[in-house]
Amino acid sequence: MTEIVATSSLSPANKHAEKTLAIRLFGVSDIPAAMRKMNWNVAADLMQYWFDGKPWSTIDGAMSNEVKDHAALAPAPYFNSAIVKMSWLAKFERFNKVLNVLRVAWNNGPAQDLMREKILPKFKGRTPGVYPLQFNGEARSVERFGYCNSRSVIFRFVDEIDELRAALADFNVRVFPEGEVVVTKDKVQLLVSRIGFYVEDAYDFNDAPSSFFSQPLGFWNFDGIEGPFAANAANVGLAEAQGAVTMQGPGDAASDRMYKEIAEARYFYIKNSHFVAYRRQTGKGGDFQVFSDVLYEHVPLVVMTL
Repeated sequence: MTEIVATSSLSPANKHAEKTLAIRLFGVSDIPAAMRKMNWNVAADLMQYWFDGKPWSTIDGAMSNEVKDHAALAPAPYFNSAIVKMSWLAKFERFNKVLNVLRVAWNNGPAQDLMREKILPKFKGRTPGVYPLQFNGEARSVERFGYCNSRSVIFRFVDEIDELRAALADFNVRVFPEGEVVVTKDKVQLLVSRIGFYVEDAYDFNDAPSSFFSQPLGFWNFDGIEGPFAANAANVGLAEAQGAVTMQGPGDAASDRMYKEIAEARYFYIKNSHFVAYRRQTGKGGDFQVFSDVLYEHVPLVVMTL
């Protein structure tokens, strides 16, 4: 990000003593580094992947509607399956609550209907025998084949901003079965020996076309994020401190350094639209689909006639 040069008079009594200080104001491309200062490394890695990517070939460079609406999978390199781990997600109670719901609901009525819809057409009519139903920990392969149940983790506007929210915001938790498919002359049966869980999300900064306001992403500076009240209070205090420095007389090296540090500590209100503008101005920034690794759990053998 290019430095923004700010002209400031450090000697109001002497109008000829103006100096030009190179003050680097905070921008969206600085957020990953600020996240790392907060030890939000997963969130930082996801955002850096976006900055390292290229816009899509769509008119506005955003993720295609087909991928956004789950009608298609994102092609390479517009997906990532390496950054988000289920062990990291397990640190957050909001995620664990949804995971526990799916542990109970993985084979409820709608889930069984979905398993029949996804599995039966792929095995009906095959030569009688026993066929493995396995995805080898590849969440994207499950997404292509079809999961059996899903729940969403949702954040409200007033909820606390933690690393989970900064990394994924609202996202989906999926569950799927693994085991064997037994094909006989008369029927197809699914024998489930374990189930797998994974997370899926569309990582983008595109507001809905009907939105009147761009989605807020918090108040950021080079050290991290703050709530609106704390950030605004800090900015007021910084402005007062800046004014005090300018009243100290001719700007020496110490005053210049202090003025610069104060200016660069300011918090900025970041929205989705800032990332969209960054992509438009720089030709960089690629939306992508996120998949976690897979968490497997064994279950008592379930036999289901499809």
